[in-house]
Amino acid sequence: MKKMILVMSFSFLLIVAAACGSNEIDGKGPADIPVEWANADTQRDQAKLLSLLDEKETALDSDDKADNQNTVKNYKLVEWKVSDDNYLYEITYENPIKENTLKTEQMEVIKTDSGWKRTEYGDVKGFDQLVADLKPKVLREMHDE
Repeated sequence: MKKMILVMSFSFLLIVAAACGSNEIDGKGPADIPVEWANADTQRDQAKLLSLLDEKETALDSDDKADNQNTVKNYKLVEWKVSDDNYLYEITYENPIKENTLKTEQMEVIKTDSGWKRTEYGDVKGFDQLVADLKPKVLREMHDE
């Protein structure tokens, strides 16, 4: 009887743990993609940019690795949730290579079988209309660290 209760308790615990699991694949959530993109763009790492895209872009070279190791430290990240598998982001960041230069990227991030990916290489067309009826969530302000 004790074994049965122990097995049932353990099974219940596993089910609860699985149900409470995160929405992340490979330890990355959708909000990680804009920051990874900003870093890869700053480093001019075409291979990394290509790996973050859902559909491959012929303008990027998969053999072209990072030109530098600079990382984005100051950025503002705003999220709009479309669904559990679809988010829109706007990231504005200080370029660590060119002082006093801000860059803004708007992107759609979707859940794929191979993790979270950006849908397009460039900004999303009609971004302002897509987010007009959605509630923005500021995930990070420019100088939070």
